[in-house]
Formats: sequence, C-alpha cells, structure tokens
Amino acid sequence: MNVVEILPGIELADLALYLKKENILVIGDVHLGYEDAMSKQGIFLPRFQFKDTIERLGKIFKSLPQGKLEAIVVNGDLKHDFASISDQEWRDILKLLDFLLQHSEQVILVKGNHDVKLSPIARKRNIVVVENIAINDKFVCHGHEVPGSSEFVKSKIIVVGNEHPAVSLRDGARTELYKCFLLGNWKGSGKEKKMVVMPSFNQITIGTDILKEKFISPFMQRDLSRFDVFIVGDETYHFGKVRDIA
Repeated sequence: MNVVEILPGIELADLALYLKKENILVIGDVHLGYEDAMSKQGIFLPRFQFKDTIERLGKIFKSLPQGKLEAIVVNGDLKHDFASISDQEWRDILKLLDFLLQHSEQVILVKGNHDVKLSPIARKRNIVVVENIAINDKFVCHGHEVPGSSEFVKSKIIVVGNEHPAVSLRDGARTELYKCFLLGNWKGSGKEKKMVVMPSFNQITIGTDILKEKFISPFMQRDLSRFDVFIVGDETYHFGKVRDIA
C-alpha cells in the first residue's frame, strides 16, 4: 500500500488520512449497521461489512510507522441508522472500538448526521462523542454543517467527510466508479483555507459521483473544478483536477 503526501505532514493511507506530526489517523463514514438497515427495507445483503472493515484497517496500520497511534479520529457516521441502535450496530461498533483501541492511545468520535444515537454505545468504552475537533492548525468536522467556533475560523486546514466523494472513469464502453479524496481551497468566514474531503470507509457502497451528482453539504456548494482528485484503487493515484476528468 502506497502512502501519498498531499500537504506538508498530511498523508493519504488508502481510505484514511494520516497526520504525520501528530501521529493521528482519521477515517470517516463507516456506516456500520448498513446491512441491517437495508434488510428492514427488504434488501438482503451478505454480512461482510465488519470483516472487510477490520481487514482494510489492518492493512492501513501496517503501512504506518510501528507503535501505537496517538489517536484515531472517526469523523462522523460511524453508525448508519438515524433513529435507533440496531443489534448489528451494538455488536459491530463495540468490536470496532476495541480493535481501534488496540492500535491507538485514544479514539475520538466526531458526531455525524447519522450518529444521533451513538453516545450510548460510546459510553460502554468510556469514549466521548464530540461535535468536532481542532488539531493544531487543522480542524476536523463531519461536514453536514459549517461550525461557527473560533477554532474553526482560525484553522488553516479543514477535513470533512459526509458526501462520500467518488469519481467515474471511462475506459472505452466501460465506466467504473472509484472512491476519491478531494483537495482544494475553501473560503467561508475568515481567511481561505485548504480543504480535504474524505471518501467513505463504508465497505459496501462507493459513494457520490462528483462528475454527475449534486452535493448537499454546505462545504461542497462551490465550484469544484480546481480541486485535486486522488483516486483510491489498488493504490492511491493523483488524477489531476476535477476539470481535467470531467
């Protein structure tokens, strides 16, 4: 697995973001419990999400410096069900938290729009669910709303998820969708910042095609044509600007 530096001290490790100086790993949009949610709608999926999540995380940990991470940040939507906590979510989230704690000093859960009922599970492992987190000059938030805190205003780099960016690539008659990171500039309140948009860690779905679909996140309501695209496949590849692919 290759590790790609996209900003000084910030690296892509498969579907995760590694803050090298702080020794912190960021993942997001895992959506555990997705299979249960689909079965309630009459759509039955094979139960491989948790197993594949653990296997993929294991490969990422092997690509990083050995030893425990200072922290692992889950940037929103660890669970999928809005209204309740399914049996699958109780079971799989607790097992995932135990696995993450084996590899880090602490786990930080940033609340996503799907995480309305996450706190009862987090309390079982004495983990607090936060709205967002500032890490030196970086600010990590899920992305479904723009924070108004002074830490956000002062930050130089923002890391968001929520939209599950992906990009479709055409090869002759065949088109394939790939998860991707986006890197560009964002300007709201205060000075212009660098923004990293992370793909989902959901092992069942790919995501929202940035070339064809509309976004709902306020962070994404802008011209993305000058954003850099980093596609995650067997390795991570820089594919230039969005405008070069469209």
